[in-house]
Amino acid sequence: MFALGQKKSFGIDIGTQTIKIVEMSGSAGSYIIDNYSVWCNDIDKVVQQKNSDVSLSPQAITNIIKVMVQQSGMYISQAYMALPSYLALFAVIQVPILEEKEFLTAVPLEAKKHIPVPLNSVQLDWINLGKSKLQGQYDVLIMAIPNAIADKYLEVSKTLGIKIRGFELDCFSTLRSLDLPKEQICIIDIGARNTTVMIVNSDKKLQTIQSFDFGGNYITEAIAQLKSCSIIEAENIKKQNGISGADSQVKELIQSKFSSFIANDVIRLLRVVNDTMAININNFVVLGGASKMSGIVDYMEFVLKTQLNKDKVHLSRANPIAGLSVKGIRDQSIMVDIWQDLILSVGVTLKNYIE
Repeated sequence: MFALGQKKSFGIDIGTQTIKIVEMSGSAGSYIIDNYSVWCNDIDKVVQQKNSDVSLSPQAITNIIKVMVQQSGMYISQAYMALPSYLALFAVIQVPILEEKEFLTAVPLEAKKHIPVPLNSVQLDWINLGKSKLQGQYDVLIMAIPNAIADKYLEVSKTLGIKIRGFELDCFSTLRSLDLPKEQICIIDIGARNTTVMIVNSDKKLQTIQSFDFGGNYITEAIAQLKSCSIIEAENIKKQNGISGADSQVKELIQSKFSSFIANDVIRLLRVVNDTMAININNFVVLGGASKMSGIVDYMEFVLKTQLNKDKVHLSRANPIAGLSVKGIRDQSIMVDIWQDLILSVGVTLKNYIE
């Protein structure tokens, strides 16, 4: 670990279509983004992707990061890295309330029933969520990271000559980067090809998480098919029109995609969480590139209210952690725009200051 308050800290986020690096300084309660670099691939190609062999090799990723570091003027000898949560396996299991020694043995035994691969092929971790609705049981959130994923990141860091001070799943980086009210919240993180839905408690602790095959690129591809245009042209149409623009066909298509995702995936997860863990959600936070589309926040809130049959449902865009600033930027709205593009890399870099 870095010592708390160390002047410089670096975080690297290797995503689906982007690689982002952040350099930060500061101390607890005051965090400054001193420098950053973003590499974005073509929209129809990927750096890495769930259930796909189409990804860049460790050497290709290494070469990209070398160029990013050189062009940005950073010097990185050690860094934190965020691993994509959608590449990990998650499940909430029940384990008997036992003494600590017995509990540590019982979790892997129960986890074997829920992880569809041999335990020796993954790195297993878990969070004890406390007493379950089932008498005499704990709810435990298990997380399994495939060794192949961790090995890929280690190979990249070794080739770069960077000492990795810590890995973490990017869901935890996201939580660290956000300013959240002290209540139970559902976070909807819309990525390029995967959307991660997290339920957190009033202490900002993860309760459950699930990734879905829904993202901004699927909408772009649907627009390209609708308009018989290129992916690049469709992406521009999506950004310019959203669901508030003049093109009714695009508006209806986007509404349909989001309605289906919320009804079939988000609402189903909320009902499972309510039934199994007695967690009732009224507050939602959305982030990710697609959340910037004109009119989408209001529309998502409308769909959630309709599907949940509740009036007291609130959805808002994500806000950055208090005390965050960008060097040389005084305009708060510009700072937030920069942060929105760097949420994960900022979050993992903040491990230097917040544990």
